[in-house]
Amino acid sequence: METDTRRSVSDSAERNDFATTAIPIHMRRSLIDVTIVVCAFCICMSGLFTGAAMSAGLRFWECVVAAVIGNSILALYGGLIGAAGAKYGVSTSMLMRHAFGLHGAKIVAAVLALTILGWYSVQTWFFGQSIHALWPGGGVLTSVWFAALWGGLLMIITPYLGYRGLSVLSKVAVPLLIVLSFWGLLGAFGSEDILHYTPSEDFSLGKGVTLAVGSFAVGAVLQADIMRYARSVRAAWIASALGYILANTYIIIAGAATAMATGEGNLPAAMLAIGLGAPAIIVLIVAQWTTNDNNLYSGSLSLATILRAEKRKIVLVTGILATLVGAAGLAQHFVPWLVGLGIALPPIAGVLVIDCWVCRSHVYRYGDNAQWADWNWFAFPAWIIGMIVGATATFGIPSVNSIVASMMVYWLLMKGFASDVHIPSSE
Repeated sequence: METDTRRSVSDSAERNDFATTAIPIHMRRSLIDVTIVVCAFCICMSGLFTGAAMSAGLRFWECVVAAVIGNSILALYGGLIGAAGAKYGVSTSMLMRHAFGLHGAKIVAAVLALTILGWYSVQTWFFGQSIHALWPGGGVLTSVWFAALWGGLLMIITPYLGYRGLSVLSKVAVPLLIVLSFWGLLGAFGSEDILHYTPSEDFSLGKGVTLAVGSFAVGAVLQADIMRYARSVRAAWIASALGYILANTYIIIAGAATAMATGEGNLPAAMLAIGLGAPAIIVLIVAQWTTNDNNLYSGSLSLATILRAEKRKIVLVTGILATLVGAAGLAQHFVPWLVGLGIALPPIAGVLVIDCWVCRSHVYRYGDNAQWADWNWFAFPAWIIGMIVGATATFGIPSVNSIVASMMVYWLLMKGFASDVHIPSSE
């Protein structure tokens, strides 16, 4: 009877994609599997536009160096969070229960969910605009609002199926995107020699690195959502490094090279201009889908730690709502607010990294013996100071500044004042 009960609990957790429980080691995925999912997450349209922005002030090889340095930074702090997810088998929001306390983690999860679901909505509107620009004569089907509607609803399918859905799509999408993108780049370059390209502006390599880090600073905070399926910490590190340093660097360089060669930083638009219509549409749809489904997936995981509802229902409801907001064109008004929230997320990573890997690794438990404080009040001053530093410092990279500041403040507070914040929760 006890065995049957345990099996029933395990089956229920699996159906809910282990949203609030640790993933058993026998349910983990291979290194290749998690690497492909991370690569699919990183290969997105925003990376192309980041590369185009770099090309305004940097030469080709400077763009390459900036992209590699920026993505190495992302791989470092994203890797630390992803490694924690692999070690304990839980999502970023669940890791926060120790770092911020049970109730404090709900605040963090709400901020994460609002930000990432807001971007899902913005991306659906952007998708509609891109489809219309690529195929303006398609009638209602390719009108901005309707394309945003069907695109957003399409992207709900894979996160509804859980990690399995992300994995299946990624295994098809990543090789396809690499081949089609390379094909498009070859066609777009023509006889242009991008190695002798002269930018219209002149800005520092540091600004290029800032653009690279900023383009995926929020995604790196959510790395544990994917890496909880890795079989080991080592696998999580390898997958994170390959995802950022290879995949995200590749897509940024593709955007930069395309802008230099054609004056158009939108790879699908450049492909369309040289007669590669169908591949351009495929690249657009697949690149948007493999990133935006991860947005909805992570947003629903965060909300699952707050709401007493099945994760699939959360995906369905929030996905439909976000799609309707995007299709109505309302999401474009949220961008400044979402950018502001984006400043709030990197210092959360700083607190989590120090708490998990330096100060209190001994208390991290999930399952029957899990206990956490209701609140960890030392985490919040570190979070707030990190945000202030990230928003006001006039040197360095804002997201990195905020992470380092939150790390230092949290470590000092824990060393100086915390005797033990690991008080069993009342829940």
